[in-house]
Amino acid sequence: MAFTLDKNLLSQLEAAWNGGDQPLDALANLLERIGDGVRDPSLRDPLRESGILDFVLKVLPTEELDLSLKRQCLRVLGNGCADCDENRAKLVESGALRTVIRFLNDRSLLPLLLPVLYNVIVDYEPAQLQVCEAGLSKALVALLQEGSLQPGGDYDQVLNLINNIFELLVSQKPEPQLADPSTPAVFLSLAGGSTTDGLPTLELFNGFCTVALAYLTYESLQPAFLSSAPNIQHLQQAFYNACFSYENLPDAELDDLDQLKTVCTTFVTLLADLSAHPSFSELYPLTTSPVSKKFLRWLSSDKFANQHLRTAACLCLGNLSRSDEASTALVADSNIHVHTHLASLLARALDPDEKSVPATPQLLHALLSFAKNLAIPQANKGQLGQVFLPDLLAGAWIKTSVQPQVQFAAVSLARLLLVNSAGNVARLCKPLAVEFKHTEKEEVKSYFHLLMTLGGRSDLEPTKIETARGVMSVVRALQAVPQEGEDKVEVLDEEDWTREAFYEVHGPLIAKHLTHLLAQGKYPALRSEVLFVLALLARSTDGGASVVLRVLNEGTEAVKKLAVAVTGSEEVAAGLEGESGDSGRIEEVQDEKEEKKGGKPAEVTSIMEGLNLNPQQADTKPSAAATAKDRENGLVLVAEILRAHSSELKGPRVGLFEEILKKGTELLQNDRKGN
Repeated sequence: MAFTLDKNLLSQLEAAWNGGDQPLDALANLLERIGDGVRDPSLRDPLRESGILDFVLKVLPTEELDLSLKRQCLRVLGNGCADCDENRAKLVESGALRTVIRFLNDRSLLPLLLPVLYNVIVDYEPAQLQVCEAGLSKALVALLQEGSLQPGGDYDQVLNLINNIFELLVSQKPEPQLADPSTPAVFLSLAGGSTTDGLPTLELFNGFCTVALAYLTYESLQPAFLSSAPNIQHLQQAFYNACFSYENLPDAELDDLDQLKTVCTTFVTLLADLSAHPSFSELYPLTTSPVSKKFLRWLSSDKFANQHLRTAACLCLGNLSRSDEASTALVADSNIHVHTHLASLLARALDPDEKSVPATPQLLHALLSFAKNLAIPQANKGQLGQVFLPDLLAGAWIKTSVQPQVQFAAVSLARLLLVNSAGNVARLCKPLAVEFKHTEKEEVKSYFHLLMTLGGRSDLEPTKIETARGVMSVVRALQAVPQEGEDKVEVLDEEDWTREAFYEVHGPLIAKHLTHLLAQGKYPALRSEVLFVLALLARSTDGGASVVLRVLNEGTEAVKKLAVAVTGSEEVAAGLEGESGDSGRIEEVQDEKEEKKGGKPAEVTSIMEGLNLNPQQADTKPSAAATAKDRENGLVLVAEILRAHSSELKGPRVGLFEEILKKGTELLQNDRKGN
């Protein structure tokens, strides 16, 4: 006869429960039959409807419950609640899950208890929340800390279930506050493997790491974890194992291998977050802590030739080198010389014949971003320039053109290296080596030429801006006036370029980038800087003024911004509205001089001398003083062009600039009176 769950069976259960010692054996037998029966999904609703589920929930919390009855009650709950939310709801409502968790104290029940818990909570949020609030994760961590459950023995199935349960618990809202702070460290220790049994299976390893990394995403658990160096060392060891210890497994499941890739990527992100924590650099000093020294070894030793390890090393060391002191130590210390390792890694990553470490966008971006941190202190620029400029970075600009964010980082690194570094400017301005290969159709004359060409063609506006800022640094170095007592640094090698030849070749692109900075409206501080640079160029007698003419003859937007800087209004530039061309195009200055259009050099010279006009270093923060400097730089620019180059101005610009000069002079005089 088919097994059925009905009220008659419930009566037998109650009679056995109330009938003394002997009937308890009968009760256990009945419950065993029911536990077997409700494996059939069709019997799970009758289990509830007959009242038998309520009976089990009533019996379960009984003090000193016989072990055999505990087992059979748990089997009924585990099988009867599997994939049945109505039965799970009954269990949650009864509060009996707290009793189930208390049974963890009886180690003999573990192989049964854990599958029951998993069956009850999987895919059922209310049960997950209740066991979370009841402290299940703390109870399981205490169990793991005892040390008896180790991978590689008879407990692998139990440990897999524990991993699965924790993956459900970690997503519950109260869990970060209720979890034992040692939770991630316990799981990372298990992932590290034991000296006797070796590493856990790949499935177990993935589970341990997934749990640990998930808990470490909670900021509230990070301080306790970071405070212990062994914790970080366990993290580093587990990460190393993920990168190297499960290669070439003969029978690995594809799902496990895919999860391992996810684990490696998650380690990279997590290490970057932890190393950015305010306490990390204090707890693990860059040049003295074994933790930080291991990051350095990941970069410098071929033993650690792995894209994930090296990406993480770049990110972590980049976070640790955010101070000038730390950055200069990494570069200056002959035992470290981290910039040489970065340059070597970049060269290998860009080499199509190098197979040891794939040149992933993530690795390239992390490497270049770390180098950018190192390039900020003035003391580092020369040493970094020696290894990165010109060929290595030029290769990076070309080979990352299909990776816009990586190309931006490469251009940004070049820009940082050029700031106040005449030596690096000289390296960049060298003629392109004959053997250097590029993909440009047009002839490229120098590395600087290549930077301007590639950066200007980028679809990424930040790359265009960084390129233009680099152009400003080159121009400033070329036009630099030495301070009193300083020797003039000659940036251009006369064997390579005369000033005139340099500006003849590079002038059109220099003008294009400076025009872009002057016309853009997002960064007023950069507009101020470009006015200063243009004022310097306007006084040049060796070809620099031709760049200024290109900017001023280009169209309307750049001139409008100049008019606003000098007069405070675009109104004076209204006469240019009907011109063809726009802020994105540089028109060639005609070789044939146009008929002189009324310039008054003598009057302009008189104004300049009367006002004692000179280029003023721009202020980066908005203020009245910054506005006055912009005005003076704009006046120097306009006055110099009117004085020496008015015949080369196009359209109505002579009259326009005379009007700008007149109004600007009045405003500058008022500025100075106010001071």
